[in-house]
Amino acid sequence: METKAAVTPTNHRPEPQSIDQVIRSFHGVRMALSDLLVASGADPNKTRDSARFLGLNRGLAWRVSRVIRSEDMSAAVSDVPATASMNKFIQACADKGASKEQVQTAKQAIREFESAVRRCTGDRKTLAMLMANRNEGPSAGEVERARRKLFEGACSVWGVQAAVRFVSVFLFPAADDPSMLDVGHTTGYIGFRRLREIPWPLSYETVQDKEGAPRKFIKEPLDPNESDSEGERQLIARFCSPDDLQIDVVEAGAIKRFELAAGPVGNQGRTNCVFGSYLHHLFSRYASPADDFATFYVQLETPVERVIFDMFIHEDIRTEDLPDTFLCDRLTHRHIARESDLEFEALPITEQPFALGQGAAGAVTPHIPFYSKLIDFIGERIGHSPEEFRGSRIDMKYPPISTALARRMRLEIKD
Repeated sequence: METKAAVTPTNHRPEPQSIDQVIRSFHGVRMALSDLLVASGADPNKTRDSARFLGLNRGLAWRVSRVIRSEDMSAAVSDVPATASMNKFIQACADKGASKEQVQTAKQAIREFESAVRRCTGDRKTLAMLMANRNEGPSAGEVERARRKLFEGACSVWGVQAAVRFVSVFLFPAADDPSMLDVGHTTGYIGFRRLREIPWPLSYETVQDKEGAPRKFIKEPLDPNESDSEGERQLIARFCSPDDLQIDVVEAGAIKRFELAAGPVGNQGRTNCVFGSYLHHLFSRYASPADDFATFYVQLETPVERVIFDMFIHEDIRTEDLPDTFLCDRLTHRHIARESDLEFEALPITEQPFALGQGAAGAVTPHIPFYSKLIDFIGERIGHSPEEFRGSRIDMKYPPISTALARRMRLEIKD
C-alpha cells in the first residue's frame, strides 16, 4: 500500500493578477507619462522633436508617444518601455521642469505595472501573446507580429515559403439542374520557394458531408490538357511559372495530396502554381437535413506571407450576407471537419470579409499580378461572365500553420 505525506507550503504565493489589473495599471502609466510630457514642455504628437528636446533616443521617444497616443490599447500595453528606459525618460522630463510629485507618481505607476505583468504573465512576450488573444477582440498589430515570427520560424524549420496563397471559388446554379450548385474552384501560390530540395504538397482535395464523412463528387479540369498525370491535368498552365511543373498525386484515404516534385532552391526554383477544377453538382441549392451550408476550406500547411480567399456567388442565388469566415485549428483538430465543430475549432482573428467590386476589375489585387485575367478565364470556362457574381474576400497576412481557412455560405430556403 502506497501512502503520500501531506505537504505544508512554506511560502504563500499570491494568485496571478488578472489581465484587467494589468490594463488598469497601464492606464496609470499612460496618464503619468502624459503629465510628465506636458510638464516638461514636449509634444507627444511630435516624436522626433520630443526626442531632440529631451535628449533621448528616438526609439524610446516613439514608444512613449505610442503608449500615450495609440487607440489600439492592446498593442500599446506591450510597448511600455522597460524600467531602465523609463527612468531615463522620467529624469529627462524632470530636468525640463516636471515636478517631484509628478516624477514620484510616474515611478509608482511603473512599479505597479511591472508588478501586475509579473503576476499575470511573468514577462512582456507572454503579455503580448495574451493581449493578442483577449476575448473581447485581438489587436491586429499584435496578432500580425506574432504570426510573422511564426512564419519566419516555420520557413526555417520546414524549408519552404511563399509570398501568396490564394483560393477563388465560384458558385452558380447547374445548367442541367438549377436545383444543384456547380463550382469553379482555383487555388495556387505566388512566389513559392524551397529552401531545401524537397517535394512539397501544394493542394489537398476532398469533399465531405456535414458530419465529415467522404462524399463522392464529379470534377473536370478547368484547363484540360493531354497529360497522363492527374496532377498536371489540374494545372492552369498559362498562369504557372514555369509552365511545365511536375505535380505528383498522393492518395491517403479519401484525401488527395498534390505535390510539387523536388527541385531547385531559392529564386532559381521560384514558382507560381495555379490549380483549377470544375466541380459538378457539388451542393444542393437549397438547405435540407443533409446540408445547411456550402463550406470551403483551404489547408494552410505552407508558411506564406499572405492568404487571399475569394468567393463569388451568382446573382441568381439568394444570400443576405457575405459568407462567414473561420480560421480553424488543425493542430489539435486535424481529422474530421464536421460542420457543427466549425465555430468551436475557430481561432480568434481580426480580419473580416469585405465585398469586392463588380467583375474581374473589382477583384484586382497587387499581390497576384495576373488575377483579373484569371477571373476572366474562369468565367469563360464555367460559361458565366464575372459580372454575374457578387464577390467577397478575406485577406490575411502571415496565416499560422497548421490551420484551415474556411468560408461558408448558407444555402437558400426553398419557397
